[in-house]
Amino acid sequence: MKWVVGAGNHSCWLGTYESVIAKSITARVKPGMTVFDVGAHAGYYTLMLSRLVGRQGRVFAFEANPGNATKLRRHLQVNDVKNVDLIEAAVSDRSGAAFFEVDAHQDKYGYMGGLAESGVSVRTVVLDDFPVPDLIKMDIEGTETRAFAGAPRLLSEHRTAIFLALHDQSLEEAPAILRRRNFLLEPVAERETWAMPGEATTSAS
Repeated sequence: MKWVVGAGNHSCWLGTYESVIAKSITARVKPGMTVFDVGAHAGYYTLMLSRLVGRQGRVFAFEANPGNATKLRRHLQVNDVKNVDLIEAAVSDRSGAAFFEVDAHQDKYGYMGGLAESGVSVRTVVLDDFPVPDLIKMDIEGTETRAFAGAPRLLSEHRTAIFLALHDQSLEEAPAILRRRNFLLEPVAERETWAMPGEATTSAS
């Protein structure tokens, strides 16, 4: 698929960006699925997911960063993508508005950023206002716990596989929330894990 050079890390247009993670996600996506890309950035995973779910599937791409959303929209246009809904909003624990701050000093591509006490005003949405998906890829820079707080229905449905990128602010709390909901955690890398629906079990000592 086409990628606008300079829209993100150079490895995106080379197709090697986060290769281990990308392979782990693509292995679980099937045609016809409904998939959420929460923290879609410039659309690297969104484009990948769009191709994998096919014409009968649907991708909801959530991106609060205005700059990233502009790049993502351009990628959808140049690739003539028809099965993606771009939601220009931050996923949180309530619908409304909040401040979003981009950490330009740490990330020249603008990927890093999140809800903060100041910054640009953005719309916020809750996942429970959307159809329950088959799979979620979530990378929202430490606000995963707030996203889960706005998704009690989704988590109780217990049929969504969740790929979760963990950050310092949510390193322990986010997995704990999912364990309490009887999701089974399958680590992918040091700070990435799958949360799979299933009955939690403990081994006898």
